Amino acid sequence: MSGFEPSNDAEWLLHELGGMHRSQVLSTLAALGVPDKLKADGPTPRLDLMARVDSFQDGFESLLRAGVGLGVLREDPPDTFALTARGEQLCSDRLGAFASFLGSSTQWDPWSRLRDSLRDDESRTAFEHAHRQPLYEWLAKHPAAAAEYDAAIDAFTRHEAEAIVAQLDVADARRIVDVGGGRGALLLAVLAKATAARGVLFDLPHVVDAARAELPERVEAVAGSFVSDVPAGGDVYLLKHVLHNWADGVAALILSRCKAAGADGGRIVVIDAVLSPDNRPDLARMLDLEMRVLCGGRERRRVELRRLFHGVGLQIEREHALPTGSWVFELR
Repeated sequence: MSGFEPSNDAEWLLHELGGMHRSQVLSTLAALGVPDKLKADGPTPRLDLMARVDSFQDGFESLLRAGVGLGVLREDPPDTFALTARGEQLCSDRLGAFASFLGSSTQWDPWSRLRDSLRDDESRTAFEHAHRQPLYEWLAKHPAAAAEYDAAIDAFTRHEAEAIVAQLDVADARRIVDVGGGRGALLLAVLAKATAARGVLFDLPHVVDAARAELPERVEAVAGSFVSDVPAGGDVYLLKHVLHNWADGVAALILSRCKAAGADGGRIVVIDAVLSPDNRPDLARMLDLEMRVLCGGRERRRVELRRLFHGVGLQIEREHALPTGSWVFELR
């Protein structure tokens, strides 16, 4: 596929505004299970594929053809569709759950309320405008949406986990605590390298309850709130995309809890995006808005992260970038 080259500013604007359509095509393909079916069955006539994903609408053909245009599907022979290498990223064992969630009403509706939140003198997030409650309170009361959210986080975590684990020296670790660890995707990846360690998965009760049955014996599932306390005695505390959910005061409190709970010589590993000094439209810049839309958090510049760490008595021992645009900070 050749890149889009607008001939004037109006064409550029129309193309950029069409981002919502492209995003929803990819999300809907994943949500319907089209990539998984095509990966399993190979090239499939449209009507057969339509039946296999329980679609009954003529619009399904338009969806498939839009997918061809985006390079995730191909049509050959006519009216028979197959998955491309790029399209495999939409499968459930890759980033499919993440793509599906991004187009769901849980995620999609709050973005339509961004303008309302920016005018709000009560400082409600766009998510609160759309769903009438803060994100985590709402998820605790909507199990199906919470499962979709957790699956999305798992998919993105698995995408990052290999690069994170490759950078960590955990050979001597004996107790690794994943704070706000969801269903344990990162913790399990780290434990696969730290073969002598035991793990603690720490998250909200509804998250831990959903994860507990799938965890191995060497992982303890603990429910609670990291604002109040965290499990004690860890050699390593993992905070993956946790601090960016919160304003500075709460983020500092979370770091302080981990520092106070850790064993002598323990480390805190923070994974978050870092805002560049300029205004480049990278993933960190978009995640900054995402956090503001969903939970009132924010991404931070490097100097702001250092200030946050130093403010609770932590120093950066090592830092390195991930291919996804996030950074790993090892603190003591």
